[in-house]
Amino acid sequence: MKKRITNLLIFSFAFLLFLTNCESEKKHGSLHSAKKSSDVSALVSIIIAEKKPFEHYFKIQGNVISKKNILILPEIGGVVKSIHVEEGQLIQKNQLIATFSSELLKANMEELEAQLELAKYVLDKQSKLAEQGLGTELQLKEATTNFNTLLKTKETMLTQKDKYSVFAPFSGFVDQIFVSVGQLGGPTIPIIRLVNLDELFVSADVSENYLSTLNEGQKVIVSFPTHDIKINNLTLNRIGKQINPINRTVIVESKLETKNKKIIPNLMAVMSLRDYYDSSTVVVPSRVILKDTKGNSIIKLVNVQNKVEIRKITTGLQYLNETQVIKGLNEDETIIDEGKSNVIEGQLVKIQ
Repeated sequence: MKKRITNLLIFSFAFLLFLTNCESEKKHGSLHSAKKSSDVSALVSIIIAEKKPFEHYFKIQGNVISKKNILILPEIGGVVKSIHVEEGQLIQKNQLIATFSSELLKANMEELEAQLELAKYVLDKQSKLAEQGLGTELQLKEATTNFNTLLKTKETMLTQKDKYSVFAPFSGFVDQIFVSVGQLGGPTIPIIRLVNLDELFVSADVSENYLSTLNEGQKVIVSFPTHDIKINNLTLNRIGKQINPINRTVIVESKLETKNKKIIPNLMAVMSLRDYYDSSTVVVPSRVILKDTKGNSIIKLVNVQNKVEIRKITTGLQYLNETQVIKGLNEDETIIDEGKSNVIEGQLVKIQ
C-alpha cells in the first residue's frame, strides 16, 4: 500500500514539472517572437522641413461698388417730352438724356421779349431827351431800371430753359429708365440710373476686433464665388474713420484693377486681408502635426539611425493647410508623413 502511494506522488511531481517546462518554453517563444517583430522596419514616407515665406489672411464678405452709380433727377417738374437714351446704352458725359415740355416757358419768353422791346424804346427816348436837356433825371432812371430788370428776368428764364433738358453728368451705362414719354416728372422722380464701370471697388464691413491688424496698403486678395474669379495683389485703399455703433464694424475698401465685364456693382465678393507675414520661417503641412495625451503638439521625425523620434513643437498660425513652426523643429530635418500613426518612438523605419 505504501509503495503504491509513493509511486502516485512521484508521478504527480513529474507531471507538475512537465507543465512548468511547457509554460517556460511558451513564454520564451513569445519573447523571441516579440523581439523578432521589433526588428522589422515600418514603411513610411517623409518630407523635409524647410524655411520659406509664410503669410496669413482672414476673410470677410463684401460687395462691389461704383463711386459713380447715381439716380439722375430733373431740377424742375414737367411733362416728359422725349427720352434720348435706351437701357444698356453707353453714353458720354454731357450727352442729352431727356427733354421736358417747356411750352409755358416759351410763351413767357415771347411776352418778355415784347416787354424788353418796349423798355428799350422808352430808354432810348429818355436818353435822347436827357441829351437835349428835356425830361427829368427820375424818368431816365426809371427807364434804365425797368430795362435792366427785364434783362435779368430774361437771363433767369434762359437758365430755366436749360433745366428742361437733362444731360449726363459723367460717362456710363444707362442701367434703368424710370419714366416714359408723356409722364409727369419732377425733382423727386428719377429719370434713369447711370452707372460707370471704369472705377470699381470692393467694400466690406470689418469687425472692430480686427482694427489692430488693418493698415492702408496691406495686401488683399479678392474672389468672386459666382464667377470663380480671383484677383491677387490688391491693396487696401481706405479704412473708415468711424465705427458703426449698431454692428461695431468699420468700412474697408480696395480698388479693383480689372476691366472684367462680369464684375458689376453689388456683386458678392470675398476679401482676404493679410494680417501676418514672415519672409523666412519653418513651415510644414498641417497633416504631419499630431497631439499627445496631454494635448501638446508633436511631430515624428526620422533620426540618423533611421529610428522614430518624437519631438514636442510650438506652432504659430495656420493657413491653407500649412502651419508655422515657431520652436522645436529645424530646417532640413526629416518628418514622417504617411505611416506616422503606425510607428512608435525608437522603432526602425524604412523610407518609401
